[in-house]
Amino acid sequence: MADKKAIKSFMWGVLTGAVTGAVSALLFAPKPGRELRKDISVTAQKVGDKTVEFGRQAGTAVQSLAKRTTEFASDAKQAAGRFVTDIRSRNTVISGEDEETAAAVDLESDDKIASN
Repeated sequence: MADKKAIKSFMWGVLTGAVTGAVSALLFAPKPGRELRKDISVTAQKVGDKTVEFGRQAGTAVQSLAKRTTEFASDAKQAAGRFVTDIRSRNTVISGEDEETAAAVDLESDDKIASN
């Protein structure tokens, strides 16, 4: 959630800075009013186009990050499942020898899983 706020704030900062810089440059340039208004319009259009492109790139990056995060979570879930299966199979071997030892090992493995 904080990343979205940071990206949004950054985009607004870039947009504000670009517009302020462009308008300042145009206002201090020695041109007639009609030509100045045309330059401001063209510059505003360019800034808008660049902002849209930046937004598309940011959206693509966020989608890629979301996909990688989902894949990572899936891999982690599978690894945890394999870990639990492994621990339970070890408990089965132990439980044939001593039920109290098996229960203690089972509790320890549950604690390890819960702490991760």
